[in-house]
Amino acid sequence: MDVEFDQLDPPPDTSMDDGLASNPRSRAGHSSSTVPTNRPPAPGSPTHVEVFPGPAGEAHAHGTTRFDLLHEPRRNLGGSLYEPFADQEERELAQTLMTSGMSFTTMDKLLKLPIMTTRTQTSFTNKRTLLAKVDALPPGGPEFLCESITVHGDVKDANGEYMVEELELFYRDPMECVRELMGNPAFREDQTLYNEMWTADWWWDLQSKLPSGATICPVILASDKTRLSQFSGDKAAWPVYLTIGNIPKATRRKVSAHANILLGYLPISKLKCFSAGTCKAQGWQLFHYCICTILSRMVNAGASGVDVLCADGGIRKVFPVLAAYVANFPEQALVACVKENWCPICKCYPEDPDHIQHINTDGAEGARPCDNVGIREVRQPFWENLPHCDIFRCLTPDILHQLHKGVFKDHLSTWCMKVATHPETDARFQAVLSHPSVHHFKKGISTISQWSGTEYKNMEKVFVGLMASALPPHALKVARAVLDFVYLAQYPSHTTTTLNCLQDALDHFHRYKGVFVDSKIQEHFQIPKLHMIEHYTESIISQGTADGFNTELPERLHIDFSKVGYRASSRKDFIIQMTRWLTRQEQLHSFGSFLSSLSPGEADVDDEDREENLCRLVRFIPVPTAAPPASLAASVPEETVGRTYHIAKRPGFPNTSVSRLINEFGATEFIPALTAFLRFYLPRCTLDLSVYTRLPVYKRISFMLRSIQQIDDTVIKDVIRATPRVPRRGRTPEVPEHFDTVLIHYGPNAQETGALGYRVGRVRTIFWLPSRIEYPHPLVYVEWYSEFRQPCTGVDMYTVSPTQGKGHAAVIDRTMTTENSLDRSKQFYFNNS
Repeated sequence: MDVEFDQLDPPPDTSMDDGLASNPRSRAGHSSSTVPTNRPPAPGSPTHVEVFPGPAGEAHAHGTTRFDLLHEPRRNLGGSLYEPFADQEERELAQTLMTSGMSFTTMDKLLKLPIMTTRTQTSFTNKRTLLAKVDALPPGGPEFLCESITVHGDVKDANGEYMVEELELFYRDPMECVRELMGNPAFREDQTLYNEMWTADWWWDLQSKLPSGATICPVILASDKTRLSQFSGDKAAWPVYLTIGNIPKATRRKVSAHANILLGYLPISKLKCFSAGTCKAQGWQLFHYCICTILSRMVNAGASGVDVLCADGGIRKVFPVLAAYVANFPEQALVACVKENWCPICKCYPEDPDHIQHINTDGAEGARPCDNVGIREVRQPFWENLPHCDIFRCLTPDILHQLHKGVFKDHLSTWCMKVATHPETDARFQAVLSHPSVHHFKKGISTISQWSGTEYKNMEKVFVGLMASALPPHALKVARAVLDFVYLAQYPSHTTTTLNCLQDALDHFHRYKGVFVDSKIQEHFQIPKLHMIEHYTESIISQGTADGFNTELPERLHIDFSKVGYRASSRKDFIIQMTRWLTRQEQLHSFGSFLSSLSPGEADVDDEDREENLCRLVRFIPVPTAAPPASLAASVPEETVGRTYHIAKRPGFPNTSVSRLINEFGATEFIPALTAFLRFYLPRCTLDLSVYTRLPVYKRISFMLRSIQQIDDTVIKDVIRATPRVPRRGRTPEVPEHFDTVLIHYGPNAQETGALGYRVGRVRTIFWLPSRIEYPHPLVYVEWYSEFRQPCTGVDMYTVSPTQGKGHAAVIDRTMTTENSLDRSKQFYFNNS
């Protein structure tokens, strides 16, 4: 379904205190006694707040932040605030050029064009003068350091000497990065939400071990090797990112918030100076040596604490502790020093107490006992001396690679396609309705070779409903259990009830998964990514919800911190060029933040906001139940508060006759439905309604849906379309009709009764009454679908069907397409989970 007409009651205000969470002293959670046991709690469920029993995060002094120290002289200058630029326009031009990703050669050519030198007449006329002005800005972040690493191999060269390889490690001081984030005024106004890191057990357990009033700074690292060259070449970078758990996860996930700092670039080398038998092991050791070098200053700081000036001006005793390491499964195994077919989180205890000593003794004598227990031979892991760090607890769930790509795409969908056959599965996906929020697989899914996370998610939206009649009952239950687990694992807030639901979904999967073994499709389930989901519940309880550690963020950060900088480089000795490029970006961003702080009212407006500002803002409420049962006209009375939406100022189909609405739009009962509506709301209206009556009709309406807190914490823009078929004209292809379905608040107790208080309808017309009738809101004509009954077993979904539909085809009819599936199908699934 596309949109829910009318909205749920807003959740209670669960914010605890304003400001950067240098160490919140309370955590909020749902009261488990007030929610049903068979599904997650509804929004607005009562909550309670638990206060930490003791002082935490207290400031023992106050000072001036680095941001203010750098820019205070500029505030007091009598000249231009935009120095070294002439004015705001010139600064914006410089920032656009520097962030565009164009090479310096292209930039130089652009600045030397006659139109730039004679008309624009900027104070910088080439790349050299532009870079000089950018470099003159105050620092925007910690400086980069470079350490040379000499690797002595075990392979001799032509002269009989052992080969040596020189590598460079570019990195920043992690303590300076922590100071930068904790002292950044951009995060001072954030409000805390519950089930952040500070509501999890890890933070509370550590707080009780530290001195009274101490401030915990959970350091979150992320690393992922990425390819830089696109079509040819082997250029790659291995960036390491740093952020802190004091910043709310919603802010950390926004790349534009600059809450993530590039900590360094790890050296990438094939290590040809080593023999084939030792090359891999030396690569592991090199990784840990580099991370150990980068984090060396965190050892003493995490043990004794350091004074840090926070964004609110308070000086606190901060203990930076490695709390989470975000990485895909191969890097998780590398971090934990285990082999990739072993779990990097599970801890096992040897039956023989002397077993560990035997491993150490045999290893010293030249044997390789680690191979038998899945341990990689790393002499000094980087986390060995980090205080308060349990690296196996730091490895967090990876929703992208473990759930979307691993469990769902690589395993579940592959098993189900073997049962249902590829042609059948493709035919079902090709018939999925076209909608802006759902990806349409025009050629099916079996022929796709390159997948993205967005495509995985779009498959998950419709997978269970599409495969319902193509899979045996137990296989369908496995699919349903996996999808339930995938969606529950992404909740931004969890309670004991939702965690129980998460575990129940996993238990259902294990209960019925044998169907694929019985079908000779899968031999066993000893799959690393399948095993990793066993740790999700304990990780959420310990570290906070999994959406705060998704590897989708590092994948996105690669663009801004690596790929764009590489494209702007000369491709030779590119790492150091990328660090210089990034330093300049941070200088420009910091300078822009300073100027914004002087005029906070002049915030930038993105293209989407500009488009919405051109629309009329109105409100929507549910239609009266006294309207005809088969079809009706929905209204927006002014006295009732409902969902916010936008509608265009000018109609897409002006002066449209009712006859056209009946014949082309399919609004067969338009006249009696609108007559009943006018009689109900405007009894004094004297509109003479006939097939010749003309009305302004609109193509779409955009709803801004308030999120359900347990599902998402963002505002969703949903578009409802009502457009007839447009025939082919010359080279312009035919455009199929789009009459979207909606979920309508149908009863007074919909909030309490869930899906049973709503009803599905199909929008046929969006229109306004004639201008002579004073009614300030648009109307919507919908066709009803049947009411919800009991959910179907297996899929656990409701079924609905058109009350006036003429559908005659079965769900698996191969003649069904995305254009006619709403008209030809007799039955549809509605997911109420």
